[in-house]
Amino acid sequence: MPAQSGHPSPSRLSGIQALRGLAAIGVVFSHTARHLNKGVGAPGLVSFFQAGHAGVDLFFVISGFIILFVHAPDIGRPDRLSRYLSRRFTRVYPLYWLALALTIGMGSLGSHGLTQLGTGTVLWSALLLPSFDDPLLGIAWTLQREMVFYAVFALLIENRRAGATAMAAWLCLILASSLGLGSAGLAPQFGGIYGLEFFIGMAAAYLVRSGFIPAPRALAALGLALFAASMVAETIGILNGFDGAARLAYGGSAALLVAGVATAERKGRLSVPVFLQTLGGASYSIYLFQFVFIGAVWQIGLKTGLVARMPHLASFAIIAVTAVVGGILVSFAVEQPLLRLIRRRSRPVLQHA
Repeated sequence: MPAQSGHPSPSRLSGIQALRGLAAIGVVFSHTARHLNKGVGAPGLVSFFQAGHAGVDLFFVISGFIILFVHAPDIGRPDRLSRYLSRRFTRVYPLYWLALALTIGMGSLGSHGLTQLGTGTVLWSALLLPSFDDPLLGIAWTLQREMVFYAVFALLIENRRAGATAMAAWLCLILASSLGLGSAGLAPQFGGIYGLEFFIGMAAAYLVRSGFIPAPRALAALGLALFAASMVAETIGILNGFDGAARLAYGGSAALLVAGVATAERKGRLSVPVFLQTLGGASYSIYLFQFVFIGAVWQIGLKTGLVARMPHLASFAIIAVTAVVGGILVSFAVEQPLLRLIRRRSRPVLQHA
């Protein structure tokens, strides 16, 4: 997910970067298991890896945390809005457009019915605008929610009072829709309890910025334990991983984990392995392109007959590892050079804005 920001910040937050990478792996594991189950019937793998979808909850909490942590000084400073919008645009859209184009291209070669798409449908998905329909790139439903959050926060930068009013109104809408009170016919991206996780992340950022966390490593350990316990509860059937209670369980524990990790790193009490930092830096590419690699390996396995001959767990390992490694390669070969190129060219424009 694209919460990473190039805006100067008090810390590199390598620990948060690592958490983003682990969240991406969890989502890949969950999707790989579901893909195998659909193709060859592997319910055991689905049951074991399904809770990996909680990586999305961690993504949303991290997004709320990073945006407020980095951009708190920009609130009420309209002169900084253009930089904020430019960073959000370049971080999200170029790589997403590439993933979307590949998805449409692969679908047109297969049997997914994408050849009959109209220009309006493609354009709407490309812009990540709120919609009642599923996006063409399925995982982009999370990005649609991210864009709503970014837009509301942009109001906060433009005008503190107007932005605070918009934030309060959005929170009320989220709570109302989560309680089944409806959302006045608005697209689901405006409501739903997933949106609450952005606010949970911002609350964590406020606590970290205020320095009100005396035992950060203990807090991180508690958050990790509670997050893991929630995953176990879902795996054994105690917790429904797709209802509101799960969002609170995963979102709340993720906030403790994020706040603890960020504070521990800022105080010099946490060292993050380079591998995990690399994984985190590639998390957006891993997330966006996972289905491209899952689909490609799956088709190779079908054509060569390996899928029928290999144990399901071995197929799972090959597909999941390929998706992760493929995402890392895309990050190094495409995402990072593309970001450097775009931001280098946009810097003179921002300096004279």
